[in-house]
Amino acid sequence: DALNQSRKKDREARAEDLKKIDRAESREEAEEALRSWRERWGGVYPKIVERGETKAYALLAFLRHPKPIRRYLYTTNQLERLAKEVKRRTKVVEVFCSEEAAEKLLYLVLSELDEAWWTRRLRGFAEIQMGSYHADQTH
Repeated sequence: DALNQSRKKDREARAEDLKKIDRAESREEAEEALRSWRERWGGVYPKIVERGETKAYALLAFLRHPKPIRRYLYTTNQLERLAKEVKRRTKVVEVFCSEEAAEKLLYLVLSELDEAWWTRRLRGFAEIQMGSYHADQTH
């Protein structure tokens, strides 16, 4: 969205600078890339940079977690899957006889998904569960 609000001639360069923030291996590296981005583009696009900085710290919170599990925290795939499944299951019913009936269906859908997710093996989490990663170890 922010790229569309900038001049065409700047889009590619701004995209490259944003990728440096996105691909940072550590929080420090991301903050340095963010500082560089602010210095380069703050004079030209002050409002966009201000909004970007406000959002960046929340978006980079996943860097506090161990590297093997970051990809699961960074993406919204699970949340999108959840919304799609709830929509699919409620669409069949069309009209609920009461609020409790809707809540019950939602509870059942969430319970099924929770059970499926608990049995699914995700790369990276085994390392953390086995204790080979410590909470303060983020790289």
